[in-house]
Amino acid sequence: MDDAISELADLVVLVFSRLALLRPSVTRLLIVRHGQAVCNVERTIEGVATCRGLSPLGHRQAKALADRLGRERFTPDVTLVSPIRRARETAEQIAEAIGCELRFDPDLEEVRPGEAEGMTWDQYAAFFGNTEGWDPNIAFAPGAESWSEFAVRVSRAIDRTCADHVGQTILLVAHGGVVDSSVFHFFGLDPHVQSPIDFETTNTSITEWQRTAVNPLDVSPVHRWRLVRYNDAAHLPAADVPVTAPPLSAGTSVPVATGPGFLR
Repeated sequence: MDDAISELADLVVLVFSRLALLRPSVTRLLIVRHGQAVCNVERTIEGVATCRGLSPLGHRQAKALADRLGRERFTPDVTLVSPIRRARETAEQIAEAIGCELRFDPDLEEVRPGEAEGMTWDQYAAFFGNTEGWDPNIAFAPGAESWSEFAVRVSRAIDRTCADHVGQTILLVAHGGVVDSSVFHFFGLDPHVQSPIDFETTNTSITEWQRTAVNPLDVSPVHRWRLVRYNDAAHLPAADVPVTAPPLSAGTSVPVATGPGFLR
């Protein structure tokens, strides 16, 4: 009788363990754009070698985001950061507020600018010509990446990271171009084709994607990603959002910034 009870107990444990595997597994991917950088203010092209970090406003924005994440008790399972200084300084304020460990991933860097590194946009125009009408398959400077090369790099990094952290919460602290690439990636847009749309991602805003799988071991693309939020900057006072939507009155338009969106 004791053996029968023991076997029944083992069977019950096995059944419940198998049922646990069938619980929906939610993978959350949150992407934060860095705070306003010196290069954003001074209209310069700055990568790993030349980035001077955040502006005074950018530091305030990063602190506001960090305070919000602390208040909301946000606890990512993994935090991956672009090594470029403006992203690193943003992530360091977040880490101080919520105690997360930072891991740096070069695949999250902004478009690599090649010989344009350190130039102002005026200098770039004088050296290389037109700053509008970008071909996504042509590097915008010698030694630089093209948009399509960059987007493929970021897409692979996203796929790799999400496959390594199924059912977990992932935080990426990176760049506007990484946010743009995530939209292209999850919406199935072709980065080799000229995009008919542009993005204006607010500094320190949050973009969130979620994916639910029936089985946490199932990473099949059949279970689609869902865009939960884009440009969530609820932590910023109006005075700290330099780019705002125009009034809805007729005849208004958004000012066009110089340079490709992924480097602004």
